[in-house]
Amino acid sequence: MFGLQKEFVPDESQQAAIDAACDNSRRIVAFTGKAGTGKTSIIKNIYKVLTSNGYMVSVSAPTGKAAKRIQETTGITAVTNHRLLGYGMPIELEVDDIKTGGKKRVSVSTGPTFNQRKPLPHDVLIFDEDAMVNQEIHRNRIAALKSGARIILVGDVNQLKPIEEDKTLDSQESAFQAALRKFNGITLTTNHRQLEGSGIHMNAERILEGKVPIRADDFVITYSQEPVQEVTKQVLDSRERGIDYSTLDAQIVTCMNKTWIGTAKLNLTIQQIFWDRSRPAIDLPRHKWINDGGTIRVQVGSKVVYTANSYDLGNEQYAFNGEVGVVVEIDHLHGTVDIDFGDRVVTIPPVLIIVKSNGTVIESDPRRNIDLAYVLTTHKMQGSECKHITYILNKSTTHVQSRRNFYTAITRAQETCSVITDMQSITKSTRWPG
Repeated sequence: MFGLQKEFVPDESQQAAIDAACDNSRRIVAFTGKAGTGKTSIIKNIYKVLTSNGYMVSVSAPTGKAAKRIQETTGITAVTNHRLLGYGMPIELEVDDIKTGGKKRVSVSTGPTFNQRKPLPHDVLIFDEDAMVNQEIHRNRIAALKSGARIILVGDVNQLKPIEEDKTLDSQESAFQAALRKFNGITLTTNHRQLEGSGIHMNAERILEGKVPIRADDFVITYSQEPVQEVTKQVLDSRERGIDYSTLDAQIVTCMNKTWIGTAKLNLTIQQIFWDRSRPAIDLPRHKWINDGGTIRVQVGSKVVYTANSYDLGNEQYAFNGEVGVVVEIDHLHGTVDIDFGDRVVTIPPVLIIVKSNGTVIESDPRRNIDLAYVLTTHKMQGSECKHITYILNKSTTHVQSRRNFYTAITRAQETCSVITDMQSITKSTRWPG
């Protein structure tokens, strides 16, 4: 067995995970742990141990945000699963709409470059936030392994299950759940963060046990039948206390895109709080299949999310699906929008021309991938964290409420969490596993 890094002293379950990850006889290793159980520290040490012993190792995550977080916390370069596998830019196609009898546009992936015929060169692949990975991506990862290569799957099995392209798979166990079951998965049992007095940690445990959370200094619960008015009031009050929901430090989270507390409507409401009429604005086009198309209006200071993987926006710039940023400049003459994603500023052009290998030319407007981000779904927030989280529940979202959604949402908070809910919704969200 390889030697451990001196600065890291693992507990028993962490040691078991490290031993398994460094055991060449195990082709697939999976381990799970709740927030604070040391998953990132284990990844960092496994990577150091394996690379120091001459192995070619890659670290990857499902989203750009999750990959960025690995790099920020470990110093290890990480990429998205799509980029690792060599997926091309999605192509917009017009297809028949069976429901309406008309036409609709869909975004279609060009598929992975690396596969069984052209395997990846790595000896070991480490996949973080693996609870988010659907069956299709998992199959493509396995197919792209070279002979003798190994994979290590890391995640929190308590979080939301992945979004499957094939909806018949929604009721089945995820690829990560199956790996834990089939390959003697390891569960990390000890929380190593400074959690004394942490209401967030205490209530995460209560939710997993099917118990309703309780109030704490860092965990506020507000019962209301008027969630929109309540969240608006909270955003205004928070700004007075130095917590600004127009920045990347604070985030409103909801269960879904539709309904009156969904992202589509609530984003417009929260945007008005921060709108500066003295600043010029620009109308950006939207995909026709998102909120009935139309446009959204943004200005310098607007909080936005990018909703696609764009690997080449020109001048070696890129943007990933789920990345949240703030608009810092708008060129009204040329129509470009500059977004600060925290680690870099990216210029989103009005026209992107892609020439495929067969000579086909595809023209698109990547600004369609810009959406408002004052409010995000739990799925969009999965794989990332921020200092302050407000999670909003209401009877209108009952059909998607679950323990997984609730747990995932509140564990995105690093410092404070606020829940706006009615009694029926908080009860459903702790009793229904999801």
